[in-house]
Amino acid sequence: MKIAKILLSIITILFAVLGLIKVLPFDIANPIMLTSLATLLLLRSVEYKNSREKSGFVLTCLTAVFVYVVVIYNVFIG
Repeated sequence: MKIAKILLSIITILFAVLGLIKVLPFDIANPIMLTSLATLLLLRSVEYKNSREKSGFVLTCLTAVFVYVVVIYNVFIG
């Protein structure tokens, strides 16, 4: 799980930087960055669940779902 978190963090930072310096178009970099961020939040949510911290689990899970909804809205509707 630690390797997955590190990999998702690197992907998120990489695509944020590539979008900021305009190497990749915003339409391509943003959904990839947000999807990896939401997946990272889901991994963190699983860690909260394993440590029996209910409030952290619920908040990170809801945040991840919200980010996924934003990505779906931007890719398919916007």
